[in-house]
Amino acid sequence: MNEKVIKKFKEKGITILDPRNTYIGQDVQISRGNVIYPNTFLNGKIKIGPKNILGPSLHIEGDVTIGTGNKISYSHITDSKIGNSNQIGPYARLRNNVVLKNNINIGNFVEIKNSQIGANTQIAHLSYIGDAKLGENVNIGAGTITANYNSVTGKKSKTIIQDGASTGSNSVLVAPITIGENAIVAAGSVITKDVPAKALAITRPKQENKLNWVKKKKN
Repeated sequence: MNEKVIKKFKEKGITILDPRNTYIGQDVQISRGNVIYPNTFLNGKIKIGPKNILGPSLHIEGDVTIGTGNKISYSHITDSKIGNSNQIGPYARLRNNVVLKNNINIGNFVEIKNSQIGANTQIAHLSYIGDAKLGENVNIGAGTITANYNSVTGKKSKTIIQDGASTGSNSVLVAPITIGENAIVAAGSVITKDVPAKALAITRPKQENKLNWVKKKKN
């Protein structure tokens, strides 16, 4: 059955580089001009617009819509909507109602769950974004986490990051919380209160250098 489906899409003008290592379900819709690399798995109610580059090693399932001109590789996507001209992967995971607008970079080892991501936003490295709404032109530093789950109450809360805001590396945003427009969260901070627009939020202690500490320890 998969061979018949693959043949149908090839005749329609979709480039499938390795048909033997590609699976496309019967309910998948793919427009012309797409290129599908090996080890790509597409199964579910999937609609793919034109001129995307998909794979290699890509797993997409469930209710997924993909627009035009996206590059998606080495990633796992379920039940999400992806706009146009986005770059996703390698090694990204999008699940449970993720909505991406346009010109977004989702990079290495980033997981996004039940979140909306505005246009021109960057989430490039090692981050978890859950139950969140990010505006346009947001920059998420490496290792940023939205702490959305309260293990005592069992409640999940929302993080809002408004247009132009940015977070430094290894930031933790404890929901419910709002980061205002063009605000900055300093690297290494744990943020538990709303941050006003254009403000700098910082919670780490001041650095202390103990001079000659190593030399004294060795003596």
